[in-house]
Amino acid sequence: MTDPAPNLRISGTAADAHAGGSAQGSGQGPDAADVFAILVREQSERLLAYLRASVPASSVDDIFQETVLVAWRRLGDYDRSRPFGAWMRGIARNMVLDFWSRAGRERPTDDALLDGIDRRAAEHDRADREEFRAQLARLDECVAALPDEYRTVIHHCYRLDAPVARIAAEVGANVEAVKKRLQRARAMIAACMERKGATA
Repeated sequence: MTDPAPNLRISGTAADAHAGGSAQGSGQGPDAADVFAILVREQSERLLAYLRASVPASSVDDIFQETVLVAWRRLGDYDRSRPFGAWMRGIARNMVLDFWSRAGRERPTDDALLDGIDRRAAEHDRADREEFRAQLARLDECVAALPDEYRTVIHHCYRLDAPVARIAAEVGANVEAVKKRLQRARAMIAACMERKGATA
């Protein structure tokens, strides 16, 4: 049985993506719905620009939602070696073709225009990936610079996805002490990232 799609809606000119049943606050790592919602939110403006150039304004929101739902249902087919934004725009292009076919009208948008939009979006995708890799490198440096007691709890929480109670048992501390260490470690990482010119 397919899991229900995250609650994704458009507000104004941007997509407001929120994963229903989020794992936030539970002490666990993000689930597939959380990650999917984040990726869609990051790609929403480019996807909306693509759709605005392809279909009447009154249909943009509906086709955006259809694209997101199809992407969610086909998430298992996504090739992680490909940019997520390009994959979603491929789905959107099929939605656009289907829209004009159902309308029984010739598509007014030139393929060259859509290809141009797609190329510009792909350039942004590449720049985003480079910046993301740079931020990951900075994050690794900041984590490595933590004192052992803080680096250990961060490792167990974010790399091993362990709940706080298990971390407490592993490090021989009580739950409240582990929570305070995690809070302090996150503050130290944020300060380190800021010094390195990145936002944690």
